[in-house]
Amino acid sequence: MSESRFEVRFDPDAKDEYDSLDNSVIDIVDNFIEKLEIRADEIGIPLQNKYATRLYDCKEFKLRKAGIRIVFRVTEEIVDVLQIVYILTIQRRDAARVFRIAHKRLAWYKGLADRQVYLGNTERWKERRHASTKRHGNKKGLKP
Repeated sequence: MSESRFEVRFDPDAKDEYDSLDNSVIDIVDNFIEKLEIRADEIGIPLQNKYATRLYDCKEFKLRKAGIRIVFRVTEEIVDVLQIVYILTIQRRDAARVFRIAHKRLAWYKGLADRQVYLGNTERWKERRHASTKRHGNKKGLKP
């Protein structure tokens, strides 16, 4: 696979949601996050202002097998040549609830730049990425 073009960051609450995922869905979510690192601008469905929310600059992706909806935002921010992608929420696929949560968290980003958590700093992701690298012999171009 090609090199990462995006740096994935979590809202702190989305990180907690990620950490609480059970093992039956974590691989599916991790595969999606790996795709985000490479093609975040190409995947996902652009959101509109529905359910009394303002998510017009966000996207959603439904992981149907896992029954999960992920709402994320591709920004114009660039850090070390990588464009930033914020994951706002990882929730069961209840659209109205997911969008309300994402809307609330997005409001924080409008004024607080320090609210995000860099994905690489989460222990669970480091462990899973290391295990994936060992298992696949770094075929995916992943950094250990």
